[in-house]
Amino acid sequence: MVAHRPGTDGAAIGVRVGGALLHVTDAATVGSFLMAWKSGARHGRDLPVRADQTGVVPTAGTALPAAYMEAGQCPPAVASLQRGRPGQASRLWVTLGRMTFDVLDQEALVTTMVAFRRAARMAPSVFLPTPDQRAIERTAAAAARLLAAPSRRSPSTPATTNGTPAVAASRRGVSRTITVQPATARRSPTEGLTR
Repeated sequence: MVAHRPGTDGAAIGVRVGGALLHVTDAATVGSFLMAWKSGARHGRDLPVRADQTGVVPTAGTALPAAYMEAGQCPPAVASLQRGRPGQASRLWVTLGRMTFDVLDQEALVTTMVAFRRAARMAPSVFLPTPDQRAIERTAAAAARLLAAPSRRSPSTPATTNGTPAVAASRRGVSRTITVQPATARRSPTEGLTR
């Protein structure tokens, strides 16, 4: 298990699973892959403790790792048990993204789950923290309220008293209505006079 460029935008954790190397680029994907292995662990007792290794023939001229995958943004991660026919051992299939692992025994299951647990513990110190999506949504909603145009409701007609607007006022808990008189033009004493 190796951390690559921790604390940067290109951070990743490399996890080796058998002959495959997974290059995981975010903490959520590490968690998703760990959950797939944990869900497979409930079938662990159905697997042999140690599988017969003679059935796994190495490929000549092939250097390990034999497969490489870069994974991010939580690709599909599932585990399913393939029950063997009478006289045959069961096997666990764990699919992470485009790779499917054929887990033949409890030892392989446990060691791989331990590797992903270690990766999950490393993730907070390797990957940059991501902003809380709910906080972003709250901020966007507040901005939308502040920048929204006024609603197109018909203006309410103010209350009137004898044709003039009335304004409600209260003072010391006593409520009263004040009638506002319309302003009238006053005539200047010199208006209309000529010299």
